[in-house]
Amino acid sequence: MDTLVARGRRTRRLRRSLAVGGATLLFAGGSVLGVWWQTEPALKPPPLAVKSKLPRPLPFHGPYTPQPPSKPGEPLDTGPVKPATGVRYRYDLSAVCGMQYAVFDGRVWERSTDGPQHMPSLIGDRVHGYMRWTEGYRTRAEVDTATFETDSPALPPLTFHPLSGDVPSCVSQEPKRRHSDAPAAVPGPAHPRIGVRYVYDMTKDCGMRYAVFGGRLWKVPGRFAPGSLVEWVNDLPVPAHMTQVSRDRAVLEMPAFPGEEPRKITYYAVNGRGYDCS
Repeated sequence: MDTLVARGRRTRRLRRSLAVGGATLLFAGGSVLGVWWQTEPALKPPPLAVKSKLPRPLPFHGPYTPQPPSKPGEPLDTGPVKPATGVRYRYDLSAVCGMQYAVFDGRVWERSTDGPQHMPSLIGDRVHGYMRWTEGYRTRAEVDTATFETDSPALPPLTFHPLSGDVPSCVSQEPKRRHSDAPAAVPGPAHPRIGVRYVYDMTKDCGMRYAVFGGRLWKVPGRFAPGSLVEWVNDLPVPAHMTQVSRDRAVLEMPAFPGEEPRKITYYAVNGRGYDCS
């Protein structure tokens, strides 16, 4: 009889231990571990088990990953050996020659006299930014044009034209350069200020109905975005600018021909992921 009582006590203690252990695993793992005793019927997890601190999935951002800037001591970013026209690429403007010259597309470019002439003092040997170029005959300009931009609205764009004379000797003193075919895919700042115009690369996916800016998802009203019916020749991002004009409204500016107003698209903040282009 004593043996039966002792076995009963051990059985009850074992059951209590299992119950406590199961509750502890469920509390510690929550919905991530998904620990449930299989000997019991499947039940809905309690509210505590379904809470998760994992970040929300990133919204639709296009097929290209934003390219990070170079680090101190690394070669200068230069873009591709043969860059496509109208596409932003990561580019480091060298401090050599007072940022008067740029090496891009296998050519040496000279800064135009139309832009700012007083450059800020530099700490280091480079200015991180982006370079794109347009062919003169396509934009009705007289010569090819390269534009250097940065993430900072404080530094206005710098315009360059192909050098017509001899290459200055200081250009040969630039640090080593590296090439990459990847477009910059500029995402804009994580926390944009209202009313400030930022460099932004717009994806052509989803008919340009969606934009991801400032960590939020934006969408045009209606089924089509203005200009979405254009038959693009490639899927490379459009070099644009984005301005958040209010808490829930942002305006995208796409490049236009000289003398024409930029094409603008208004986006409104929405909730959701945007993966399905719906």
